[in-house]
Amino acid sequence: MSSTTIITIVGFTGKMARLITSSLLERHPKVQIHGICRSASKVDPAISSHPNVKVFEASSTDSAALRRGLAGASVCICSYLGDRTLMIDGQKILIDACIAESVSRYIASDWSLDFRNFEFGDHPAKDPMKHVQAYLGEKEKEDKIKGVHILNGAFIEVMWAPFLGIANAAEGKFSYYGTGDEKFDMTTYEDAAKFTAEIAVDENANGFIQVLGDRKSVKEMAKAYHEAYGVEPTVERQGSLEELFTKMSAVFAASPQNPFAWMGMYYQYWMANGRTSLGELDNERWPSVKPINVEEFLKKYAKDTVGMSARF
Repeated sequence: MSSTTIITIVGFTGKMARLITSSLLERHPKVQIHGICRSASKVDPAISSHPNVKVFEASSTDSAALRRGLAGASVCICSYLGDRTLMIDGQKILIDACIAESVSRYIASDWSLDFRNFEFGDHPAKDPMKHVQAYLGEKEKEDKIKGVHILNGAFIEVMWAPFLGIANAAEGKFSYYGTGDEKFDMTTYEDAAKFTAEIAVDENANGFIQVLGDRKSVKEMAKAYHEAYGVEPTVERQGSLEELFTKMSAVFAASPQNPFAWMGMYYQYWMANGRTSLGELDNERWPSVKPINVEEFLKKYAKDTVGMSARF
């Protein structure tokens, strides 16, 4: 382990923050964790009472309060999840607070498919990541901080969530656009968190980092479902990728403020066309993390509950 002694995690009551904290406490008992959140009372008592954890209250706009939680830290992990104001402006305020406290690295709230090839507007939900990447890039050029962006594809749990439009595990139904053989990159929340914990304590881990649990097509997901639950699913083609693009664009234009109306289609399209696929993986840099695949994931859930596994 590196000389890292204090790691600050912001958005401390969220699912990803809890998983990262649990991994750090289990694997790195000498690390001290500063958790920043709006309400300390919402932190799991099992975490807040741990001797290696200190909780700080701060809003995303209160730079002075943020700095108190960042003092002495060598790395900040941002696990914000919210609207564009929080994800863009909130992260910029947090990055500036990190710089003011001489925090050397900033792990952005990404955990995403590879958004680097997007133009603004290609996938509206990913625009904040591009804004933060650009802002961090400016600060890096000034040698003020180093940015870290973790790419892990989609979360496996989200791939099974009905809103994505691929799988309805409770009813045994799968659907796709294209051929159904297009590969989707995916990693569980827990494994992404484990990688994040290792990246946080590795002072040489900077820039874009690509880690992965599995790579499956819709047809392969349906096969894994059949093997796990003994139920023969229905697999239905919805149309071509071109038809998906037309549909998702129309839905977004009609309801841009309702992400659950269009977000699943955007994920399907950009993952299926290969533009966001991960390249050379970095899994081997942290061999202690052994991510599970879809087959192993399904063993943890009944078919009626796997679609709810992404819930916070």
